Amino acid sequence: MDSLLFEIVGAAVGIAYLVTEYRANAWVWIFGLLMPLFYIFIFFNNHLYANAAINLYYVGASLYGLWCWRRKRKSSQDGGIVCGMPRRLALPLAAIVVAITLLLRWLLLRLGESDTAFLDAFTAALNVVGMWMLAKGYYQQWICWIVIEPLMVGMSLYSHMYPTAVLYLVYCVVAVLGYRKWKHTAEGKK
Repeated sequence: MDSLLFEIVGAAVGIAYLVTEYRANAWVWIFGLLMPLFYIFIFFNNHLYANAAINLYYVGASLYGLWCWRRKRKSSQDGGIVCGMPRRLALPLAAIVVAITLLLRWLLLRLGESDTAFLDAFTAALNVVGMWMLAKGYYQQWICWIVIEPLMVGMSLYSHMYPTAVLYLVYCVVAVLGYRKWKHTAEGKK
């Protein structure tokens, strides 16, 4: 398959992922398994190695998220997924982002082929935390995407990945809307 067509199909799967995430629909995890299969190839071919590798993580995170959501739906009185994150997790999660960023940046610089090593590492690290937060149903996970998506638009444009840049531009808008919707849902449970 032509690499541009491959990227367009990957972006279309990404839109389906985003719609199901916004709706807090369990299908997010099925699309979460499919989308990385496209983006491992796309990011690797564009020398965004940390983001290629993070897509391997997405496969496992999607399986974990599906398991968490099924379990949470069974144990929850209202069957809802969305909730607020305990404040005690904020500092440890920030420390994890910093640690992963520094490690990935170091690895990328050692490889010597990445001219966006810090951004590639930072967005990958924040993705790790954001996916974990999504699996837990924390509405604050949208904050990760609000930070990541504009950076991904820039990196995608820089790497001439135009369909992916459009995908992340849509993600920018939906991240803000998703945060508002999920926060309202979580606060309505109190």
